[in-house]
Amino acid sequence: MKNDFFTGLTATDLSHTISPAMPYFPGTEAPVFFKPFTLASHGFAEQRITMLTHSGTHMDAPAHLLEAGPTLEQLGLPHFVGAAAVLDVSCVAGHIITKDDLLRFRRLLNGKNFALLHTAWSKHWGHKRYFSNYPVLSQEAAQWLSSFGFKGVGVDTISFDVHDSSTLPIHHIFLNKNIVLIENMANLQNIPAAEFLFCCLPLKIAEADGAPVRAIALCDSRKKK
Repeated sequence: MKNDFFTGLTATDLSHTISPAMPYFPGTEAPVFFKPFTLASHGFAEQRITMLTHSGTHMDAPAHLLEAGPTLEQLGLPHFVGAAAVLDVSCVAGHIITKDDLLRFRRLLNGKNFALLHTAWSKHWGHKRYFSNYPVLSQEAAQWLSSFGFKGVGVDTISFDVHDSSTLPIHHIFLNKNIVLIENMANLQNIPAAEFLFCCLPLKIAEADGAPVRAIALCDSRKKK
């Protein structure tokens, strides 16, 4: 029987490829790939991958920073799927995204489960510049966004806080409300619709403070931006 579920839908991949060469947060460990079994020697191929839970395009759970915060598996599947919108803040001057920069998106955000911030910083993925002076929300802007009751907020940078922050105030603002954070997103500029279905499923890891995700946008290709 033919499955017509995806008829009329356009899928956009919003995740970076996981590889040994991918960027990782300064001060943490690089992912390690090893091939203990190969087709030539064993008749089948299998890899061993060692990496931190916050590697690549990944999701932060409240348990990442909060002692009593839920882990990803405690949040449940519905927390990772829903209506979303991209906020194009790529033209914001400087490195601080203010509440005033976001107010024009108020109507677009109503009724959404996810807000994805397109800063255009992902163009520096794989380069040293990616790790510092990337755009971040002001605390006022984060508080305003958190008032919409989102399931999650995403960004195409390595972190929601400045790279040398020891207190991570922006993380706390969202995670205190059980709003998951998706970092290191890709291709936000390629989503062909202003509103779409967002699917961001983390690996099912026990007691997960975070996990790599395969994030995608599903858009009705008949609708235009």
